[in-house]
Amino acid sequence: MRIGLFTETYEPVQNGVSVSVKTLAEELRVLHHRVVIVAPQYPHYVDESRFVLRIPSMLTPFSPTYPLSYPFMPLLQNKLRRLEPNILHSHNPFFTGMLAANIAKANHIPLVSTYHTLYNHYGHYLIFLPQQAVDGLLEWWLPEYYNRCACVICPSRLAEESLRGYRIETRVEVIPTAVPLPNPADLTEFVTQTARQRWQIPAEAPLLLYAGRIAQEKNVQLVLQVFAALESEIPDARLLIAGGGPYLDTLKKKAAELPGADRVIFAGPTPRNELDPVFAAADIFVFPSSTETQGLVIAEARAAGTPCVVVSEGGAAETVSDGEDGLVVPPDLEAFTGAVRHLLQNRGQLKKMSEACLRNAKNYTPSVMAERMLRVYDRAIAESRHGKAL
Repeated sequence: MRIGLFTETYEPVQNGVSVSVKTLAEELRVLHHRVVIVAPQYPHYVDESRFVLRIPSMLTPFSPTYPLSYPFMPLLQNKLRRLEPNILHSHNPFFTGMLAANIAKANHIPLVSTYHTLYNHYGHYLIFLPQQAVDGLLEWWLPEYYNRCACVICPSRLAEESLRGYRIETRVEVIPTAVPLPNPADLTEFVTQTARQRWQIPAEAPLLLYAGRIAQEKNVQLVLQVFAALESEIPDARLLIAGGGPYLDTLKKKAAELPGADRVIFAGPTPRNELDPVFAAADIFVFPSSTETQGLVIAEARAAGTPCVVVSEGGAAETVSDGEDGLVVPPDLEAFTGAVRHLLQNRGQLKKMSEACLRNAKNYTPSVMAERMLRVYDRAIAESRHGKAL
């Protein structure tokens, strides 16, 4: 099969969408399918792969780290014509998504799309528009876009419910984003202790970890409050926060004002290929965001054998087996603190949950995701041919 993947975010940006697209592309290639990724240009970045087509883009004050691509690129059609794609798969409904839709329509190629993001939770980035205007824009554009698709893929039931709220009539398939199983060599005691030593974290110190984008909607300040609440009970604990983002400086200031501030460590942005030993080095992965469609980092922590404490709102909790490989709690300080305290004080249960993480991670591998995705592609292609025959 010949497949074109269109994404608004890709390397060098690291987020759930860029990781998901790369994981899918790599697994499809393992299965001997031809895949081209279409993404915006990033200043001074050169791709290692020749199967990435970059389209002109621009940086704006409203999006300084996420270039906005031009949605109308006739020259790109000539490049894609060499691939002769059977199907196009967009990963957003905006600029590159519009480009994918235009090319699909002009060339009679079926289009599918993945609804990765609960866009209504991100309106604060459009500072030039009031929230009411953002909501109105979404209510108009999302059904306009997604109802053109042969199928929309959602990473969670919550995402599907959100999408249906916008009058989407297209067929929807729920396919969780996959996470490759780590190299066992990255999970050895020597490697994980080396990871701790990188930040001078004692081998026996209880370690809480948050990894991900540092943004207002991620609610990372709740993790700081939880750590401060446990400071007097577990004085040797450490909190490691790995990631960067627009809220990082504000979060550092908040951390400096709390008890135990000297044991809160900001690791900054950490490349994905360095994170598996960090996940494995932690005792608990703490994830307080209620705005996720899935929460890819939870699956990454699970694959490294690290149980999570996650809030019950949003889609992040859907792949967590509550009480087996993690704990799902209400999004408030008392409940979250109680769950973390319970696990740190019950090491036997924590160990069993870690073993369950390693077992359950096999349900979310790239091969599982790719097989399900290919069934979606096959059906879209068959329906397209049938429609033409009529």
